[in-house]
Amino acid sequence: MHPTQVFLESSLIKDSKVNLNFRINTKTIRAASFLLGSGLIVWLILSTGVRSILNDLSRVGTGVIAIFALELVADAFNTLGWWYTLPTKERTRAYCRMVLVRLAGNAINESTPAASLGGEPAKVILLRGWVSTSAATASLLITKVPFCLADTTFIMAGSALVWTRMTLPPDITLALLIGFSLMLIAILIFAFLQIRGMGAGTLRFLRRLKIPESWLSKLEPLSHEIDSHLSDFYRERKGDLLRAIGSHLCGFGIYALEMLLILQWLKLGFDPRAAVGIGAFLALFALVGFAVPASLGVLEGGAVLIFWALGLPENAAMATALTLRMVSLIRIALGLVIFMLLQHRQVASQ
Repeated sequence: MHPTQVFLESSLIKDSKVNLNFRINTKTIRAASFLLGSGLIVWLILSTGVRSILNDLSRVGTGVIAIFALELVADAFNTLGWWYTLPTKERTRAYCRMVLVRLAGNAINESTPAASLGGEPAKVILLRGWVSTSAATASLLITKVPFCLADTTFIMAGSALVWTRMTLPPDITLALLIGFSLMLIAILIFAFLQIRGMGAGTLRFLRRLKIPESWLSKLEPLSHEIDSHLSDFYRERKGDLLRAIGSHLCGFGIYALEMLLILQWLKLGFDPRAAVGIGAFLALFALVGFAVPASLGVLEGGAVLIFWALGLPENAAMATALTLRMVSLIRIALGLVIFMLLQHRQVASQ
């Protein structure tokens, strides 16, 4: 997530020329992402065989409900990781609200092609009255760091478990390694920028967009407050950072459990190592392809690749990916409903 996104959207600052360009680019990206992702999914289904995929999906059956329930448990752990990034005095009654807000915001993120440009500002707005704007904005900046650190830890641990069992071509291995390394470097740089303070840099960026100075003068106090929250978290609350990472690791542990259940339903045996490895590689593809809405095509292609590398059937890979896709669509639908309800209640209470 770009550090200026939360500031820009939560303050409702829109320069007409920038906004027009953004809308044009958004439509182009949405169309390209949808067509490429959909085309890849269709090609994978046809090349694998519709009948074999349907047979495997029938084995999963109502297990989709169990996977969805586990996803909600993982969401609860990931929300807890976000909750730990809030100032202690603002946590009192925020957690349950944050669970709903996270589902709503993530649904917007996963259904739009602009990464976190829509969902993160929506989270700030939906938390008004529960958490201060500066604390909510700072927490959304901070929480990306422990989440991604937990993600990279899970990826490295899962990859190590199955590395000797895999038969990936050298060029694909190199590409994945480069992508992972670049994302890790980006995470560390993002954390470094937060420690140094991001308010002044954000204001400079907004001035380059030719945002009116009268608007920026209203943002300046907020940017100072956000920098204060960032400094307090990284310098004084290292325990909360570790607890946030631990909470997100629990969320990824739930993801590995989902993989284990799906493998058993597909009659591929009880193989915890493979389950963790598959979960880790799918997390890697999601991390590298974060800008693709709902990982359309990325999830399916990644599943086929890791199943093939482990010597598992391709039809089982597509059944696994389509199961996760169905659960994802249910989560997006639920999140959008929650968003509308929360927004309606917020407007009604004003």
